[in-house]
Amino acid sequence: MPSAIMILIPVLGGLIAGIMALSAVLWLAPRKCEAWQGLDADVLSEPRQFQFRHGYLVNHSGNVGFLLPFPIDHLKAWDSLIEALSDINENVPTAFDALRDTGLPFKLEGPFGRDRVVIIGLRDGEDLRITIATAEERQGSVRIDLSSLKAMESEISMLARVGDTSPTLSWAVNDARQVVWSNAAYLERVAQCAGPDAAQGWPLHVLFPEPDDSGPGKTRRKNRDRAGIEHWFEVTTSAPDTDGLRHGHAIPLDTVIKAEDSRRTFIQTLTKSFAFLPSGLAIFDRNGQLTLFNPALMDMTGLDGAWLSRRPLLADFFDALRDRQKLPEPRDYKTWRDSLSDIERTAGRGVYIETWTLPSGATFRVTGRPQGDGAVTLMLEDISADVIADRTHRADQDMMMAVLEDLDDGIAIFEADGTRILANAAAAALWGDGSAGLPATLDGCITYWKTLSHPHSIWGELRDLIRSPDADWADWDDTIGQTKGPALRLRVSARPGGRIALTFRPDVAVTPAQSEVPAKRIASA
Repeated sequence: MPSAIMILIPVLGGLIAGIMALSAVLWLAPRKCEAWQGLDADVLSEPRQFQFRHGYLVNHSGNVGFLLPFPIDHLKAWDSLIEALSDINENVPTAFDALRDTGLPFKLEGPFGRDRVVIIGLRDGEDLRITIATAEERQGSVRIDLSSLKAMESEISMLARVGDTSPTLSWAVNDARQVVWSNAAYLERVAQCAGPDAAQGWPLHVLFPEPDDSGPGKTRRKNRDRAGIEHWFEVTTSAPDTDGLRHGHAIPLDTVIKAEDSRRTFIQTLTKSFAFLPSGLAIFDRNGQLTLFNPALMDMTGLDGAWLSRRPLLADFFDALRDRQKLPEPRDYKTWRDSLSDIERTAGRGVYIETWTLPSGATFRVTGRPQGDGAVTLMLEDISADVIADRTHRADQDMMMAVLEDLDDGIAIFEADGTRILANAAAAALWGDGSAGLPATLDGCITYWKTLSHPHSIWGELRDLIRSPDADWADWDDTIGQTKGPALRLRVSARPGGRIALTFRPDVAVTPAQSEVPAKRIASA
């Protein structure tokens, strides 16, 4: 007997240890759907509602202990409810986050005995409402609280108004490509194209038929109304949703198409006008590519039209000009080209203008004008003839001035307003020592000459010519006596444009004593 007891003691000990270990494993094992175990549909005979505001549980239905631990922590109730409902549908956390962050409503389902549990989430003003009810398949109904139903009805009504007031045509087609839903804009367009009767029954008239192999995306489509007028739309179609419906939306493009046609016509008109310009014209878009050029550009630069039609970049354009020696060769060509290519930046405060003197002797004036949209207009003008004419005119002036400097007579010419245009050296040398030179205006010269001569009425008469530049007057001569020098014979001559020419020469016929008495003016026709 004692030996039997000794044998049973270890066996009983092992049995007890095994039972305790099994109990511990069962206690620590995850208890999935513990809140729902042992429950039946009668527990949710009435919907359970939870109302949250800024993450805080402000109101809830009674008997929710199978969803939230008691006592209820109103600050953690949102997370606790997510944890409890995640066993019904794995999409609960994602749907709750979307509702909280963007107000996106949801409806999720999950198994509950022979029936199913429906979880509805929606935004009601600043509150978030979560409703949990059963969907009784035997009765074909879903129980929901009245406040949630009103909120859902209000949202559905608002969505319907949004769809009917939208100018965009919206519709849905089934797998048989029949229009089974549309908004008011689509119905109005159906009436315009197929008549009022076509907008009455279902399925509706199809405005934008799709080929069998068409997929989701954007296309430009057109249709004609009953008057035969074409209307353009940008049509966007989606892939089939969970119900097998494809949704379409059409944005009217009539205004856009007209604008594009006007722009195209305007560009054609500009192209024709630019073709007759003697200046070379090149327009580069915001990406620096050539978009428009005229024949004069090819004539001036020698660039091939086929190459220009390939829309070269602005930097490549300058490289091609350099290869044909149609631009000056700077010391650092790359830096010069890069700075010139970025005309919008370097000339952001105005128009870029530069004169190019080419090895061939031709001279181009280059004007770069940045546009507001990043485009650049480049104009090349051949100013070789102007430069040659300017050089010739300057040479003629220099030659004339050299001739005047060799004359013994003093000559001074003034504008109609009295500004001195030119005066040779003799004009200053005949008055005193000539070291002071002549003042820049006729009035200043008169004041200067009066200090070096005897009183004479001619100074007042010269001032009258300035005050009345449009008056008619004849050339005249007069003699002026200097206080320290020989008498001078002055001739006053009218020149084109109201200019006045004064010529001085020594009057050898007048003695110093005679020069003190003003001589009688001799007018000549």
